[in-house]
Amino acid sequence: MKKLIIHIIIAIFLSSYSILSQQTVLLVSPSEMNINLFSTSEIIIKVENINAFRAYSIHLGYDSQKLRCLNISRSSFFSNWQTFFYATIDSNSNILKIDEAILGPGYEDGSGDLIKIQFQALEEGDISLNFLTTDLRDTSDNQIPIQSQNGVIHIFGPTFINNEIQNSSDIGLQSYPNPFNSSTRIDYTAKYGADTDFYIYSITGEEIFSYRVDANSDRNISFTWHGKSSDGTVLPSGVYLLTVQNKNDFQRIKIILLK
Repeated sequence: MKKLIIHIIIAIFLSSYSILSQQTVLLVSPSEMNINLFSTSEIIIKVENINAFRAYSIHLGYDSQKLRCLNISRSSFFSNWQTFFYATIDSNSNILKIDEAILGPGYEDGSGDLIKIQFQALEEGDISLNFLTTDLRDTSDNQIPIQSQNGVIHIFGPTFINNEIQNSSDIGLQSYPNPFNSSTRIDYTAKYGADTDFYIYSITGEEIFSYRVDANSDRNISFTWHGKSSDGTVLPSGVYLLTVQNKNDFQRIKIILLK
């Protein structure tokens, strides 16, 4: 009798495990990601263990103040079929809306990549990617029950920069606007007449732009930087270090290029 009870318990456990392992899952992949400020990256919306699948409508919540969605595209799961695919980026409501349906008869079973989402990190912090609504349909237009798994993105800034930047209220070096899109005006008031050099560095320490003003010029210096390197190459979005130095002064500030 004792052995019979043990066999029954094992059978129930194996049956429950089998049912659970075959549950349809919709998930963000990777479920957790670390990226750098202003870098671009990609997440995938995946589906697992689905049968007779032919259409879906998904609303994904995010924080548009911290993430800029660059592109949404269909991935490989429905690649064998001609589909209707429609995606909307609603940054005001912080929602990505994606719909896709196989045109004509047809369906897919199994697991695979459903959607690719490319984005750019705009602000440090943690951003949740949450499924707000999920409507997956089978060949009979019945809603497929699913388990959803959300994701999170951790955005890290170049913290070492902040430790080196002067923050005193009487700093003479300024950039406006900052952040900027196409150009920024750089202003500096020299304490004494001297040759003054301006340098702009990437966050990796590479010198990308320089500008010199001789000692005979006005002590109130102003010029415009158009987000290009010294050889005219248009630079990508990111954090840059603006440095001014002469024999009497050294200052450094952070400037941010956004496109």
